[in-house]
Order: sequence, then structure tokens, then C-alpha cells
Amino acid sequence: MRVGCAVFLTGLLISSASKALEAQADVVAFIGTARHHIGERVTLDHCHLVYTTEEEITCVGLLPRDAAGEVRMAGKLLIRVGAAEASGHKRALAHCAGGVLNGGCEVSVSGEVYDASRSFGLDEARLIGLREAAIRWPD
Repeated sequence: MRVGCAVFLTGLLISSASKALEAQADVVAFIGTARHHIGERVTLDHCHLVYTTEEEITCVGLLPRDAAGEVRMAGKLLIRVGAAEASGHKRALAHCAGGVLNGGCEVSVSGEVYDASRSFGLDEARLIGLREAAIRWPD
């Protein structure tokens, strides 16, 4: 009986530890390979939040300025904030609702990578997002 319990508890600990591990990447580097990480948990740094609504947030990855000094977008991800992250979502609604790139809206976001394409009537893996996401503000 004790051996069975020990094996069961060890299995729980191993599966919990593997779920706790998540890759960390810069959002610009991640955007190009995002569709290969569906189902994985990731933390993305340098995510610029824009167009925040009650349902979702857009995370924009920015490339370095070009020779003319223009900001260039590498791509974007859809962020669906988890229910436990209400305060972070409220802050994003208050400060990152428009399309302006605001330095105060540059954050790290953690969540599970998913294919959001079908909810918009698109082909597979054209719009990638993070669900059950948590926002880490810089302050």
C-alpha cells in the first residue's frame, strides 16, 4: 500500500513540475515560431499591449527602428487573460486600450500558446495567442 501511494505521489509531483516549466523568450523571436509551440506554456518579454478590450488584448512585438527612425512591427499575438488576472487586465484596460505604443504598456506575459485562427474564421495557425495569460508589469 505504501509503495503504491509513493508511486502515485511521485507521479503527481513529476507532472506538476513539468507543467510548471515554461519557456521564456523575447516576443519578436517567438512570433516566427509560435505555431510550433501550441499547447506549451511560455513567458514572452517585451510585449507591447494595445487594443485592450474586456475579452482580449493584442501583444505587439517591435523590431529595432529602421534607418529612418520608424518603428516596425514584427507581428502580434492575441492575449486572453486568465480569470485570476483581473487586476492586470483592469490596468491594461486603463492604460493600453488604444493603438498607441506606450512605454508603460511594455510587459511580460505568460500563458498557454493556442491557435486563435478559427475563432476569427481563418485557416489553422494564422493567428496565435496566449490563453489563461498572466501579465507581469515592470514595476
